[in-house]
Amino acid sequence: MGETLVLVRGIEKSFNGEKILEGISLEVKRGEVIGLVGPNGTGKSTLVKILAGVERPESGEASVKGSFSVVYQEDYLLPWKKLKDNLCLWAKFRGKECDPLGVAKKLGIEGFLNKYPKEVSGGTRRKASIARALLVDFDVLILDEPFTGLDQPSKESLLSIIRELANSGKAVLVVSHQLEELFSVASRVYVLSGRPSKVRKVLRGEGLGKGAL
Repeated sequence: MGETLVLVRGIEKSFNGEKILEGISLEVKRGEVIGLVGPNGTGKSTLVKILAGVERPESGEASVKGSFSVVYQEDYLLPWKKLKDNLCLWAKFRGKECDPLGVAKKLGIEGFLNKYPKEVSGGTRRKASIARALLVDFDVLILDEPFTGLDQPSKESLLSIIRELANSGKAVLVVSHQLEELFSVASRVYVLSGRPSKVRKVLRGEGLGKGAL
């Protein structure tokens, strides 16, 4: 089993005096795909933002070893920039050269690179946000509801990319409501439920990453 790249231990988080997350613990090792599932309002996206450093927990530990890239539930595309410029935004911010065509072809959006976000479908915007995250160097990829708005061929393409990343030694955390896709790629699935949310169970998936149990 590879080294642990994502470590969450005893995370607590409240909003407006109401506790949302209580005692959340999970880990993702190198070469492993891990899933996180739960009803709306159980704090899954909040946990993603804690890992990304956007939110701070009240207590507990949340750490990512090495570099990371995130696909948030919101697309966060700049409306005044064409898709090709949105795709390269994070790479250029990190001072890296960026050629978006290869990743765009993998996700089937190469024909939309000269379009603005408002000129394309929600599914294309979703794929653009995923492509942007893939165009930076990372050890850890965190995906929040990546399958939302994607047709079945696009889902299959994304699943293939996730498997390739795991097989190359990346650690991938996937938050999703879509259980069929999640179980096809993840080696373990953590289930959040309740109010405040806790990890109620950990299920075995059928993922094909090197870290599959």
